[in-house]
Amino acid sequence: MNDGEVIAHRDPPGWFVIGRYPEGSDELVDIVAANLRTAGFFVKVSSDVMPYKWGKLMENMGNAIDAITNAKRDDVIPIVRASQKEFQEILTQAGIHLVSQEELARDWPEIRTPLRGRLEIEQRSSTWQSLARHQGSVETEFLNGEVVRLARRLGKQAPINEMLLRISQEMAANREPPGKYTPVQLSKLLGINHIEHK
Repeated sequence: MNDGEVIAHRDPPGWFVIGRYPEGSDELVDIVAANLRTAGFFVKVSSDVMPYKWGKLMENMGNAIDAITNAKRDDVIPIVRASQKEFQEILTQAGIHLVSQEELARDWPEIRTPLRGRLEIEQRSSTWQSLARHQGSVETEFLNGEVVRLARRLGKQAPINEMLLRISQEMAANREPPGKYTPVQLSKLLGINHIEHK
């Protein structure tokens, strides 16, 4: 977890869906895709990348929760689901479609092929890593913050994601390490019922 150090814990190292923003494709996209494939990544080129980006954002709703609680994934499932549910409701009201990870895996079987190798190491979110490094900033402005901004454009609120954004940013500004609140404490702050996952 040192600056400039990247650990690939699996082979292949991952996958990308790439294209031009907000839509389209071009020669540069094809060149980048070819280089990534040469490096061992799975790459899908799409002329409509935004549904995939929204789907990825949905998956990243747990990053702030991981950092705030420093808890195991199973212990924060109720919180993650609550933040995702709030996000999905906002997306529906905005008429935005996302491609879920389940849809992606079904439509792109290549990414489900067995791994050739894997390092058994603890995996933490990038937000958790930022707090652990005491960097003074976190990425949640571009994750939970995007949910909050979309809600405001609709004249709505996203209180769960707004609170996650505020807590994570305050922790970063104060150089606090991951784990300020337990899952139960965070659930109470967010106003959701926390039922332990079995």
